[in-house]
Amino acid sequence: MLTLLVDGDNLLTIGFYGVKNYFYKGQHIGGIYHFLNTLRLSFDNYRLDKIVVFWDGKDGSAARRKIYSHYKESRKSRLKTEHEIESYDYQRNRIKQYLEEVYVRQGEYPYCETDDCIAHYCQSTPGEKKIVYSSDGDMAQLVNDKVQLYNPSHRKLYGPKESFVYDKEEVLIENISLVKMLCGDYSDDIAGIKGMGIKTLTGLFPEIETQPLTLDYVRYKTNFLFEQDKESKIVKNLITGVTKYGVFGDEFFDINNTIVSLDDPFLTEEAKEGIHEIMC
Repeated sequence: MLTLLVDGDNLLTIGFYGVKNYFYKGQHIGGIYHFLNTLRLSFDNYRLDKIVVFWDGKDGSAARRKIYSHYKESRKSRLKTEHEIESYDYQRNRIKQYLEEVYVRQGEYPYCETDDCIAHYCQSTPGEKKIVYSSDGDMAQLVNDKVQLYNPSHRKLYGPKESFVYDKEEVLIENISLVKMLCGDYSDDIAGIKGMGIKTLTGLFPEIETQPLTLDYVRYKTNFLFEQDKESKIVKNLITGVTKYGVFGDEFFDINNTIVSLDDPFLTEEAKEGIHEIMC
């Protein structure tokens, strides 16, 4: 059994902006064309047994925002005009209708984000081989012996223990969630350690490129680095959890780990029940 798990809004957005000149009777359908063609090619190339598409639910960011108020606070819709908004919604709804016609399973739940839905599906089907289709770097942490990630931005299918290009730097794919936790994530408005970019992180912890690391290891080595150079500002920031919003100490690590990690997905009971129905 091989299943393709699709980040629906991510794939639609790629086609909506990438295939700008595809129209039918004056209506832009580039997103529809790209979406359905991608599924068709994936079905043929990977000899899939099943395709499941998940969509972001209404107020999907609410659960994380309760823990971290800045989460996605400055994210603005890329849709600039009323016409673009109407076109995107039209194509989104049409895609859903077409998928129903060809019996492709779909999931969309209020207060739930797509990456949490896909994470829960992966965790609940340990014996099923899966390919996740998304350019969202968060999905990289789901990769294991049964889960691969196809990132359309990289045009590459990733498996375990492979190097993943993150902000132009190569990092072992198993360490992506750790990178986002420490460096932050601009696209999601998650603040990392002040002054900690990916190059600084790999400079302090070069093993992050080749070895799976844990947060405990990072904190242990940080104390060692501090003993070596007590004047290093970045090491001091790392020890005390300093971000652009202030000094948070251990709370920084607890909060960032909670909102970045997909180990315990933010899902409602309704969503969990719906996903389990899709599995059957």
